[in-house]
Amino acid sequence: MMMNSGGPKMGFRARIGRGWRVTKLGMHVVRADPELMAYMLFSGIFSIIAAIALLALTGGLGFFAGGEEGAESGVYVGAFLSYMAIAIITVFWNAAIIASAHERLTAGTNPSFSYGIKQAMKCLPQIVIWGLISGTVGLIVTALQSMQHSDNFVVSIFGHIASFIVQVAWWISTFFVVPMIVLDNIGVGESMSKSPELFKQTWGEDVVSSTGTGIINLLVCLLIVVICLPLFALGEIGIGLGILVMFAGIAVSVLFFSACEAVNRVSLYYFAKTGESPPLAQKYGLDF
Repeated sequence: MMMNSGGPKMGFRARIGRGWRVTKLGMHVVRADPELMAYMLFSGIFSIIAAIALLALTGGLGFFAGGEEGAESGVYVGAFLSYMAIAIITVFWNAAIIASAHERLTAGTNPSFSYGIKQAMKCLPQIVIWGLISGTVGLIVTALQSMQHSDNFVVSIFGHIASFIVQVAWWISTFFVVPMIVLDNIGVGESMSKSPELFKQTWGEDVVSSTGTGIINLLVCLLIVVICLPLFALGEIGIGLGILVMFAGIAVSVLFFSACEAVNRVSLYYFAKTGESPPLAQKYGLDF
């Protein structure tokens, strides 16, 4: 894997500009190919199906084995298994969209929906391992966050600080793990060791693109809510229609900007490795 050893020496203002161009490139790509949102949609659908199936299965088995107490224990087991399954499913579909986005950004082609799935399937063992690792860290963060509600002031403060530190450290140290796994077929251990090195080269762009995408998504969702508010004054039918349109609009916005975030990560990974913007950026006049 070719890796840009130091990256361009640029100040924070230049990094902000580059991060914003990365954000705009991501939106251009997803607008031109909304099929990318389907990866995010299927990630959500399969996660819901897996959670319901595992909770029902373990809860049912527990009930037959030990009545109500067994059912309660089964639900706890199901919740744990569901959490891990969702983590693996999320990584899989992230890998699929990253593979598809990379093909668009570098080759300028429009691969089929199945292309991303096939590329993700090629590194399924690494995806499962990474899903289990990220799921475990997620459980640790959840446990720390639960401490925030403690009546003990010290415990509550510790929960706030510790959960924040763990989440930030984890985001920084694993930002490029999935692109490394699916695009360069690198093992999980090696990806975890190399990801922080690449992040150092693009830290400003990473923060700006992630924050920018999140803020735009929030503003769009708020706009959708404002647009739907007049419908609530039209009686029961208006309220029902308003709720339907509002949730549908917010869902589409979340899918769109989640796909943008994946494209952004691919662009930044390409830049971190080569020191150049992806070839497709030139088409949109967004070289960075």
